[in-house]
Amino acid sequence: MNLPLPKETREYLISDKIRAFNISNLGLLLNKYVSAWSYDWATEEKRGKEKVNLKTEFLEKIEKEQFYINQIKMDSLYKRQLSIIQGLKTSGWYVESFNATTASRLILGLGGTSVIETGMTLHPLYGFPYLPGSGLKGLARAYAEIAENFPDEKTKKKLLYEIFGSEDKEPNNVANNRQGKVFFMDGLPIEFPKLELDIMNPHYGDYYSGKKDTKGNPIPPADYLNPNPVTFLAVAAEQKFSFAIYSRDKDLAEKAKAWFIGGLTELGAGGKTNVGYGYFKLERQLETSAVKKDDSLEARLQAVKSQQQTFIEFVKSIKIEEIDLLNDISFKGMESIINIGIVPDIENLKISSDIMKVVAVKMLEIIKPTKKWDEKKKDKYKKLQTMAGQNKK
Repeated sequence: MNLPLPKETREYLISDKIRAFNISNLGLLLNKYVSAWSYDWATEEKRGKEKVNLKTEFLEKIEKEQFYINQIKMDSLYKRQLSIIQGLKTSGWYVESFNATTASRLILGLGGTSVIETGMTLHPLYGFPYLPGSGLKGLARAYAEIAENFPDEKTKKKLLYEIFGSEDKEPNNVANNRQGKVFFMDGLPIEFPKLELDIMNPHYGDYYSGKKDTKGNPIPPADYLNPNPVTFLAVAAEQKFSFAIYSRDKDLAEKAKAWFIGGLTELGAGGKTNVGYGYFKLERQLETSAVKKDDSLEARLQAVKSQQQTFIEFVKSIKIEEIDLLNDISFKGMESIINIGIVPDIENLKISSDIMKVVAVKMLEIIKPTKKWDEKKKDKYKKLQTMAGQNKK
């Protein structure tokens, strides 16, 4: 094993069954103590009759060993964030915080600068994977611009300006820039997340790099080209993260939270979201005594808004004698909870057809098709229209 370090340091770290792999800071291992080369700085090494990819071997060791930071330090950092949140509340700030769990693998900073080709966004001090607040802010804004039904362009521009601020890159317009009124904290794992080795396999490397054949013609993206497997580390599914936003304005914070949750659950965070990576699911909160005392339809709906129960559970709880009350309530403002993805779950519920119809009608009031919808989402929307009795011939 070779390390890009002075000889004495290298000899120390590779002794005692490779001491480097006993460190608790993954950032040091990936960025400072990388052992993905042979002594002649090649990424492959011949062992007997086989060639070994040293980069893949290095990442496999990380996946196997799971270099977890001391959990006491993780708990301390998490408690520090909770203390900051409490301090903000005491100072008059309105804070929206929640936990969410990765529903699929999460790729962070894959395209970042790295000596092993594929990067990973790690906390600069503690070396654990995390989601920077700046990226989360951009995710919330992206969801707002894609999914929010603004009444007009003027309202859209004003609300986005209020929540996210602006940055005019034209030097003459610097005076027009302003800070947004909603602030996004980093997304921190509650425990050091489990890491898994993943692979992508580009088949048309020669085509993308613009190479030419012996006659000088551009190489086409043909099946005879050799694939180039690339291994990388990803955060596993079912890993819990803590998120928080804060503002002096309660309404703006609530609106930003709805967009934020929508981004996490419907757009996905990190890289390769178009192929299913980076999606989150909200953690279900335990039912509080206040909800138990008030079992009215309105109270049960409020429990959904505060994430104390799911929307599916709310629909299942509706009684036929409450249908008039159901007609009078609105699902507006619940866009982050009620989305096209839950239509199959609603359709499979064993409930009254009358209740199903009213629920579907009210869902259609806030679920609107977008240009980025694929065929699956369009089919779900048609099913929702059928459930609502709004078949379009």
